Formats: sequence, C-alpha cells, structure tokens
Amino acid sequence: MTSLIDKDLTACKKIMLQALQQVDNPLLCQVLDMVKTRTGKMMRPQMVLLSAKLFGPITPAVQSVAVAFEALHTASLIHDDVVDESDERRGHESVNHAQTNRVAILSGDYILGEALHLIASVNDVRIVQLMSKASKALANGELLQLHTVQSFDLSEETYMRVITDKTAILFASCAASGATLAGANQKDIDNLYQFALLVGLCFQIKDDILDFIGGDIGKPKGNDLKEGKITLPLLYALRGHEQEMEPLIRSVKQGHTTPDDIRHLIDFTQQNGGIEYAETVMNNIANQARKLLDIYPDGNVKMALNEYIDYVIQRQK
Repeated sequence: MTSLIDKDLTACKKIMLQALQQVDNPLLCQVLDMVKTRTGKMMRPQMVLLSAKLFGPITPAVQSVAVAFEALHTASLIHDDVVDESDERRGHESVNHAQTNRVAILSGDYILGEALHLIASVNDVRIVQLMSKASKALANGELLQLHTVQSFDLSEETYMRVITDKTAILFASCAASGATLAGANQKDIDNLYQFALLVGLCFQIKDDILDFIGGDIGKPKGNDLKEGKITLPLLYALRGHEQEMEPLIRSVKQGHTTPDDIRHLIDFTQQNGGIEYAETVMNNIANQARKLLDIYPDGNVKMALNEYIDYVIQRQK
C-alpha cells in the first residue's frame, strides 16, 4: 500500500517533526516529545497522498496538507482524551494523564495552530474550507456522542451520525484535499470525498469491533463501555434484549460499571451476533467504497487505494 508513496511519507514525517519542534517552552517540549514518538501508520496523510497521486504528481503543497491533517487529528485525540478522562491512548500514556488536563488542552491547541499554519502556507481557500469542515465535524461528533452517553439513545442511525462526524469526514476531507491540489475536476473530487467517507466509517467500525474482540493490542478492553459509549456491536446484540439489559446499560451510561459488568457485556455482545453484524455492515460499506473506484483505470494507485481499504478492515490494532 505504501510503496508508491514511501518517499513522500518520509518527507511528511520530517515536516511533522519540524512542526512539533519547540525550543523555548520546556513544558510544551515534554508534550511534543511524547507526540513525536507516536506517529503510527499516518493513515490520513496516506489518504491525502494517494488521492493526489491518482490525478497527478505529489507536490510539496500536497505533503504540507497531508501533515496539516495529521496535526489536526493529533490535536483532536489529545482533546478527546481529556473529554473521555482517558489514561492511555493505544497502549501509551495519554497526555492528560502524564501532565494535566490544562496542559493537554493547551498543547492540543498549539498543535492545531501548527495545522492551520501548514494549511495557510498552501494559500488555497478550497483546502482551508475542507479543513474547516473537518474541524467542525470533529467537534460536532464528539458533542453528539456526549449527548448519546447522557441519554438512552440506542439507535444505529445516531451511531452512524456520530462516527460520520467524529471520524469519517476527516478522511473524506483528506481525500478531497489531495484530489483538489492535484488538479482533479469537481466530479472526481466529490467522488473521492465520498470514497474516503465510506473508508472512514469502516475505520471507526473496525475500532469498535476491536474493543470487543481485542487483537494485536491484547485482550478485549471494553474502553468504550467504560466511557459510557454503546457502539455498533452492542447496539445489534441488544435487539430483543433491551428490557432485560436495561439496568446494565443504564449503569454504562452513568459510568457505574464494574470490571465484571464490562466482561459480561463483552460476552453478551459476542454471543448475540454483535461482532458478526458489525463486520457485515463494515464489509458492505467497504464494497460500496470499492465501487466508487471502478470509474478509474486500473493501475498502481487504484490498487493501492484498494489495499488501503483491505488494511482498514483487516487490521488488528
């Protein structure tokens, strides 16, 4: 998947490291040093790069925008950990736990500022609009999720609205930005936006599945349940069992679950078809995304985008 863009990803990582340099504020440097060691697979920059490469060469502007979206994503994760009162992020200590909530929020703001600086350097209002749309969606999705935690809303429709805003629109904006900078026409930009939106939905559903079954990151953790979040696998498993499970679900919503409660809910979800259902939904969405690539001629970039989908739905962490 990444062989086509290895050099560009390397360039993006260098730009990211430069963006996270801070020499005159020791406290901020501590946070940025934490962030610099956790770049991961850089899935969102990859989406920018591959979407651009489908229509033209990858330019320095494309690389800068790819890093800008990664910085936006990084800032949002730091803020989310504060909201969720999380102690860790994918096996690493969260910034708010290592420091304080105030430090985490302000550090996230600083990284968001770097994202805006990189976007401004491209001098293209269309990309500014796409990042603005993604930023608003991230906040809206998190607020909607907070509302669902506080209410007894167990609808799949609401779940899909949440993950569209909190995850999928960022992927979509990445793809549309890459295509835009590469000179694609509006029809192709819209098509890539929709493609990446579907891929982003798959990404979040896979995350939610892994929370129930584990993977390379270890045993099922039930982190979403600990945070009061009812995701797709459990939503399906609850069908027909709402009344009997209501006391336990109410405990989840109120943040009163015990480790035994979490284990019971994980077992309940696995035994009542929740995992299989979520996987079916995810695979159907992935197939819709693949169909949107059919209009493009076969080639290495199209193959890489299909491999991108494969990775998203097959990953174990």
